Amino acid sequence: MKISDIPQIAAWISEAGIATYELIGPDYRICLRRSVKARSKRVVSAGSVRDAAVPAKGQSDVIGSPGVGLFLHAHPVQETALVEPNEPVATGQLLGLLQVGPILLPVVSPRDGIVASIVAPDCSLVGYGDPLVALKP
Repeated sequence: MKISDIPQIAAWISEAGIATYELIGPDYRICLRRSVKARSKRVVSAGSVRDAAVPAKGQSDVIGSPGVGLFLHAHPVQETALVEPNEPVATGQLLGLLQVGPILLPVVSPRDGIVASIVAPDCSLVGYGDPLVALKP
């Protein structure tokens, strides 16, 4: 790692929408942070199951990615998608999976609702906060 590499790394994390990046090597430690502009749609974290405010009638919540990885609509050993558009879901219900290397992280619904749409294509690379699934009341 050379100090001249930092501008390129900063550009990559900015393009990916990453707010914090930490890299540790044998003789260095670098932590880059940037402010992330608010998204135009309301994004709800998919990483925890907490009471989320119910949006106004007709509005959708967009469930954001809890991290960086591949968004999967179904478990790799199953063909059936975990949820489909217009399907009712409950708080804590599995909406998809985020594959990070060999690890599968759950993407869960933060509230009861109906799947308005699955925003991210199956097996697409997503970054932290990227929209995955839209829920309507």
